[in-house]
Amino acid sequence: MRPRLLVMLKEAGYFGAWLIRCLAIAIMAGSAAAQSGTTPVVELDLAGSLFQVEYVADPDSRREGLMGRTALAVGTGMLFDFPEGTRPAIWMRNMLISLDLVYIDQNGRIAQIFRRVPPCRTLPCEIYHAAQPVRFVLEVPAGTADTLSLAVGQVLALDAFARVSAPRE
Repeated sequence: MRPRLLVMLKEAGYFGAWLIRCLAIAIMAGSAAAQSGTTPVVELDLAGSLFQVEYVADPDSRREGLMGRTALAVGTGMLFDFPEGTRPAIWMRNMLISLDLVYIDQNGRIAQIFRRVPPCRTLPCEIYHAAQPVRFVLEVPAGTADTLSLAVGQVLALDAFARVSAPRE
């Protein structure tokens, strides 16, 4: 049955390729989650550099994010997927490391970057608001945006994610 499905998808052209890519991401994410017992880890091409990022799309995982982490290795991060029309507001409460926050729209275009955001040491914590609705927020180690020369308006390769429906909540 599986070989026949692949033949049918290949014959479907562009849609088939898109569907195969989405299935591959889902399989990779499910496999990674099953192995680690934590959030799924997917590979992301970020300005020509491959990153291993944790993918979070549910409210509890987005709320927890990278809280409590004592380190975030170069080439890693977390990709938050938000419901359509969301203007995320991120704070660094309970964070132990500095991060770059990259706000990305539905089309993979960088809408806003907050560079070298420090952990919140005392209340009230600064809140990093999206200036417009975005689909994704990518958190990477502080300095990554500068190292990769990321800039507002730059388009990132998030096609496979953007073609999947946004989370409902």
